[in-house]
Amino acid sequence: MLWVSEHGCIFKGDNNLVMPDGDVQLKSSDFTALLSLLEDHDGTTPDYESVFTYMRPHGRECLKVQNFVGVIRTENCTQIEILPKLAKHADVDAARALLVKMLMHLEDSPFREGTVASLEAHRMPLFELLMRYFLDHVVEIVRKGIARTYVAHKDNLVYLRGKLALTEHIRRNSINSARCYCEHDEYEANRPINRLIKGALVIVSRLTNDAMNQQRCRELLFWFDAVPPTESPALDFQQMQRDRLIQHYAPAMPTCRLILEGLNPLTKQGERKAISMLFPMEKVFEDFVAAKLLHQFESWDVSAQVRGQALVQRHIKSRIFNLIPDLQLRRGGVRLIADTKWKLIDESDHSGKYRISQGDIYQLFAYAKKYLTDQAVREVYLIYPASDTFRKPLRAFWYEESKEVLYVVPYDLEAEKLIIPSGSSLVDQKLGATA
Repeated sequence: MLWVSEHGCIFKGDNNLVMPDGDVQLKSSDFTALLSLLEDHDGTTPDYESVFTYMRPHGRECLKVQNFVGVIRTENCTQIEILPKLAKHADVDAARALLVKMLMHLEDSPFREGTVASLEAHRMPLFELLMRYFLDHVVEIVRKGIARTYVAHKDNLVYLRGKLALTEHIRRNSINSARCYCEHDEYEANRPINRLIKGALVIVSRLTNDAMNQQRCRELLFWFDAVPPTESPALDFQQMQRDRLIQHYAPAMPTCRLILEGLNPLTKQGERKAISMLFPMEKVFEDFVAAKLLHQFESWDVSAQVRGQALVQRHIKSRIFNLIPDLQLRRGGVRLIADTKWKLIDESDHSGKYRISQGDIYQLFAYAKKYLTDQAVREVYLIYPASDTFRKPLRAFWYEESKEVLYVVPYDLEAEKLIIPSGSSLVDQKLGATA
C-alpha cells in the first residue's frame, strides 16, 4: 500500500516506494497504467486531467496530484492512496483518519459514521474500508431477508402449472401430449436489485486483498448463489422497483452503484487499466464544514449553496453570472455569507497577502454587495482549513469603512469548530471557539 500527499508528485522509477515529503515513486508498469487514465479519457470516466498534471522535471516523468483525494488501484493490484495534507511533514495515519471523518459528511458519501467509527479507519486502507462498508451493509440485508418477488415464466413442462398457454401449447405439443406449455409465476430472488448486489459482490471478490473482506464476500456470495450478477447495471438501476420489501437495501445502494460504475475492473483484453475512487477536496471540505456548523451554531439557520442573486441583473432581458455562495447563516434579521476554500494560507506572510487569491477577495465582495444590501454591516467570511501556518483569524479586511467587512478564519478540523474573530456577529456563540 502506497500513499501520496495531495499536491504531491508521483514519479516514474525502478520500484514502488514512498518518498520523503509525501511523494511516491512507481515502477514503469504502474506509472504507465496511470498515464492511460489521461490518454484514454472518453467522457464516460472522471476527467483525470483535472486530477493529475503531467510533468518532466529534470527529464524525469512525473504526475503531480491536484485537489483530489481517494485511492487508485492499478491492474497488478498496486494501491495508491491520495491523502490530504495540512502540515509540512505529513502523518499518514492522521491524514487517513481525517479524510475518512470528512468523507462521512460528503453528499452521497459512500461511508456512514457508525460503521466507519468502529473500523479503526486510520489503520485500514481506504480502498479496503469501502469494501468492508459495503459488505457490512449486505450482511444486514441478508439478516433482514433477501427480497423476493413473483417473476413470470413460460415453460414446456411435464405437468400443468399456472395456466395453459393454449396457442403456444398447440404449436409445440401437437404431437407430444406429455408436455404442457404453461405460464406461471415463481417467487424468487432474481430481481434487479439483487442482481446489482450480486454484481457488486463479484467485483469486490476480485478486488479485495483483506482476509476478513474475502471471507465475508464468500459467505455472501453463497446467500446470493441463485441470483445471476447484473449484466447491465444501468438497466437494472432503472428497472429497480422501490417497495417496502427493499427498504433495508437503501443504505447499501450508493456504495453498490459506486462499485459497479466506478470500480469495475472488467476491461478489453490487453488494455492497461487503473481503477479509482476519487473525491474533489474542495467539495469534501465544503460539505464537512456545512454539516458541523449546524451543530456549532445551533441558534443560527445554516444554508448551503444559496441562490437568488446574479452579478449582472439584466442582459438581453435576463440575469447572468449567478452568484452561489457556499454558506449562509441567518438569525433573526442578521445574515452572514461564507465561502469555504481548501487551501493552505500563511498568517505570517503579510507581504505575500497571506497566499490568499485576489479572485477570492473579489468574489466575497460581490456576495456582500448582492446578498447583504439590507445589512448595516455586511459580514462575509473566507473559511480555510486550520494548519501549522494558519492557527488564528487574520485581522479584519474592510472593503468600505464601517460597512463591508471580510473575515478570513481557520476551521479546526480536529476540534471540528470554526475559530471566530473577536469582532464577528458570531462571537456571542458559547459553542464556538474564539480568537
